[in-house]
Amino acid sequence: MFWDVLKTSVSAITFASALRLSCPLVIGSMGGCFNEKTSTGNLAYECFMLTGCFFAAFGSFISGSPLVGSLIAILSGLALGGIYGLLVYHLNCNAMIVSVAYNNGAWAMTTLLMVITWGVRGNYTDPAIVSYKTINLEFLKQFPVLDTLFNNAIAMVYLSYVIAVIAMIVMYKTPFGLRLRGVGMNPTAAQSAGINVRKYRWLCLLIMGSMMGLAGSYLPLSGSSMFTEKMTDGRGFLCLTAILVGKADPFRTMLLAMLFAYSTALTLVLSSYGLPSQILTMLPYLMVLIVLLVVGVKKYKGIDISNEVI
Repeated sequence: MFWDVLKTSVSAITFASALRLSCPLVIGSMGGCFNEKTSTGNLAYECFMLTGCFFAAFGSFISGSPLVGSLIAILSGLALGGIYGLLVYHLNCNAMIVSVAYNNGAWAMTTLLMVITWGVRGNYTDPAIVSYKTINLEFLKQFPVLDTLFNNAIAMVYLSYVIAVIAMIVMYKTPFGLRLRGVGMNPTAAQSAGINVRKYRWLCLLIMGSMMGLAGSYLPLSGSSMFTEKMTDGRGFLCLTAILVGKADPFRTMLLAMLFAYSTALTLVLSSYGLPSQILTMLPYLMVLIVLLVVGVKKYKGIDISNEVI
């Protein structure tokens, strides 16, 4: 059995599942990298993603278009970001308290909206919640492994890695990225150099909100055509962990998001072997603890990991 489990763990099917599951983590964490680089103290990623889930399902339900659903999810993220920025940047509310309130209130708000909209609790499935169609790339069928890995995914999966590349370029190859990194490292010095710190924090907050909303739209519109209470199941916190451990560097954060997605994929493919479901459910969070342990040990030994890839 051990060898069967090991073989399954490194199979093309497992990696294909991880690639698809990484989509919301990569998209959300890329937006979060910009937010974190400006040192806003925002921890409400779970709220932004869960709200995006609901409004994506609702938007697709009323319009019959998954694209409209994703756009409404993005708008929901922008709206939440606007309220957050008003509270923290202008009314000087504590960012940690606002984040906790956001995360705790997201479940109640989306559940209430679910009851108002569909009159049910728990979960709601309806073909009227139209999902994205998968893309079939004919030329990949000549290569079985590549066909399994990359074929028959929705466009958002491919888009997530395009977003990651764009984030890397913007962060390190543009004047905008240079300034926002300066804002994060030393806001006072950036202000003295003529950079509007509040403007850059607002822009990065809105980038995060829109990307988290888009990430949330993946869950109901990737084929399930459903919405459930707490649908994100901690994915927002996995995004936050990837961002913090990856030090808001888009490349390292993307790798960590993929690692967490792989651990989630293992819970799905290994469930067929009769392993205890409780242990399998722990895998993504156990992976988080392992990553934190490795980083902590390296820091304890005095190893500079700022230029290493985790």
